[in-house]
Amino acid sequence: MNWLAPLVLVIAQAGAPAATPKPIDPRVAAQVPLITDKLAQWRGTWAAVDGKLACRTVRTSGDEEIDKIGCFATLTCVKPAYPELKAIADGKGTEPEKKARMRAKLSSLDPCLKQHRGQGIAALALKRGGA
Repeated sequence: MNWLAPLVLVIAQAGAPAATPKPIDPRVAAQVPLITDKLAQWRGTWAAVDGKLACRTVRTSGDEEIDKIGCFATLTCVKPAYPELKAIADGKGTEPEKKARMRAKLSSLDPCLKQHRGQGIAALALKRGGA
């Protein structure tokens, strides 16, 4: 995962106008690649449990706050797509066909996942960097 996008979000969240950027506290900037690298180690899965979406960490980053970023992004992005995913799963077709359609739909969520992970990284960097 590229750490530049979360760093740009840190700048934006700091409230700096585009014309006169406020320098980023080096302690905050230093957190971005650390958090990004740990989040890249995280793996999770989602499922519907009693009609509600849930996320479970399969491989932890070793940091609970970073794991939460992964699950939050996953649930935030899957929730609007869930009705379509459920329709595919419950619909007609062979299992391989359904899996292929599900993979295609889930792949289309990548921009959403990157955005929400970036926002989570930026927020945690601000928190940990003391800003």
